[in-house]
Amino acid sequence: MSARRLAPAVLAAAALLTARTGSAQDTSARAATPPGAVDTGPPPPRTLPVNGVLLRPQHLRYQMSVVTADSTHLVGFRTVDVEQSSYGAFPAWLIVQTRDGGVPSTDSLYLTYVDLRPLHWSSVIGRARLALEFTPDSIYGATSGPSGTQNINLPQPGDLLAGAPMTELVLQLMPHRVGRVDSVSVLAIDLGARHILPGALSVDGEQDLMTPMGRTHCWVISLTTAQGSARYWVSENDPVVVQTRQDLPGRPGAVFEQKLVSGR
Repeated sequence: MSARRLAPAVLAAAALLTARTGSAQDTSARAATPPGAVDTGPPPPRTLPVNGVLLRPQHLRYQMSVVTADSTHLVGFRTVDVEQSSYGAFPAWLIVQTRDGGVPSTDSLYLTYVDLRPLHWSSVIGRARLALEFTPDSIYGATSGPSGTQNINLPQPGDLLAGAPMTELVLQLMPHRVGRVDSVSVLAIDLGARHILPGALSVDGEQDLMTPMGRTHCWVISLTTAQGSARYWVSENDPVVVQTRQDLPGRPGAVFEQKLVSGR
């Protein structure tokens, strides 16, 4: 099968590969609850338990393949660059992702410097375009392509994951232990639909893999939504996602696999 014929399914899988969350302490001012009264105020917002100050610039390159029971078909390479930047005159992290192959694509995502909340996301996939702006409680923007333009207006939850590169970056910073299961909100957008999907993140086990860093001990982590599931292998020491695997939509028995081939 040609890389061009595989491209739509591969891009669909790559888009879904997009980690575990905890409740943050609510630091906003609230009136004290009188003794014996029931506190009916809103619960603290959920946030990702990460500290972006611990991040460092990095350059990662992944090999993308479609794997079946009897073959492995190389479909291209994916590069992820993380660098310190600014957005709206404030410090921020910038993630730039590029994919080659049948349908080249480029994504740029700005995140707040400390708590890694999305600020702005722009994406080009072939002839399709995406531009999103994030406020503390809203997401707005549009997608455009051969079929027309679709406006987007969604609420922004505090535990939102916006795209695969952000998910992988967050997994570098989160604490992991086998058996832990938490919830997360996943932003799923294409030219036909846009949703905030509830997801379940579970640390399923540990496994050794051969990587560019040598034999590497990894956490095995699954992210599941109504659209499917993806599995991540995150190195325990000097954490980074070294491999991802996901069943390809519409291709029973086929798996979209990404393996780290260079970078740090």
